[in-house]
Amino acid sequence: MNLILISMGVLGVTALVAAILLYFVSQFFKVEEDPRIDLVQAVLPGANCGGCGFAGCRNFAEACVKAGSTDGLACPVGGDPTMDEVKKILTPAAAEDTAPAAQEGDGKKGFDPAIAAKIKALATPRAAFPSLIAMAQKS
Repeated sequence: MNLILISMGVLGVTALVAAILLYFVSQFFKVEEDPRIDLVQAVLPGANCGGCGFAGCRNFAEACVKAGSTDGLACPVGGDPTMDEVKKILTPAAAEDTAPAAQEGDGKKGFDPAIAAKIKALATPRAAFPSLIAMAQKS
């Protein structure tokens, strides 16, 4: 019986050391990516059809963010409304400057503050995430 308990203890300690080691290695090798990629991918229809010339919607979103604009890029499934939303995500400051003029009754859709809030929330340092989580739970 003692032999079983000793073996379980040794395996448990080995597993704990391996878990701690894997945690620190994963923190060292983690890759940060632009949070706008996830926002652009969320706006896209998610058909992964390849009609845009990319392997899927994720690759198309990465290309849009890397290019910084939608010039020469188009989503055939989502069409112009989807590409307009992608433009808002890629250029929130420019859209914010034109928002008052667009909302004065000329029939055009203005800047979407919800998208800007998502970008700001995703770009917030990790130390601020607990406060963001608390705010989300209150509402």
